[in-house]
Amino acid sequence: MDGGSYQKTISRAFPTNIAGQLAEFIMLALIGAVGVLIHAYLRMPMRLPGHQGVIYMALLLGGKMLSKKSYAASLSSIGAASMLLFHLGFHGDPFLPVIYLFPGFIVDVLCYSFKTMQTKAVLTALFCGLAFMSIPVTRILITSITGFPFGSLLTGYSYPLMMHFIFGSTGGFVAIGAFSFIRKRKK
Repeated sequence: MDGGSYQKTISRAFPTNIAGQLAEFIMLALIGAVGVLIHAYLRMPMRLPGHQGVIYMALLLGGKMLSKKSYAASLSSIGAASMLLFHLGFHGDPFLPVIYLFPGFIVDVLCYSFKTMQTKAVLTALFCGLAFMSIPVTRILITSITGFPFGSLLTGYSYPLMMHFIFGSTGGFVAIGAFSFIRKRKK
């Protein structure tokens, strides 16, 4: 074999592969950015800490389920943290970009650690709840180290932890339900 056809096939496939990878990276980062934009501009005065977790975790898990990458939720969290570097109406919380990095990383680590159980909806939704619960945990650590006051922690720690877990898990169930519905409709 002279390799002529092989080289031609590789050179044609290579740019398409890079463009596809880049498009997937941008899509995942935009998913996180959209989650933050929804949080910033659809503020509902419900007085429930973490109620935006339904939307945010549904988007993160949805992006992870769309992508084949094991670090898809992390890329979405990086997109969310990058969006939080701009002034979007979140007053007085300089730690917000750091806080929003953790949920995606935790979803990826937990799903990677329990690969064999990843197909179970309940376990995946619990992972989303634990991941979103990292937000008040991070705030508790920041408060104990720096003394910075967070409004959601003024009444105690257990209520924000519980509500973030519930809303994050609900967001996981929403993403899993949406994907199950779409798969059934395609069949």
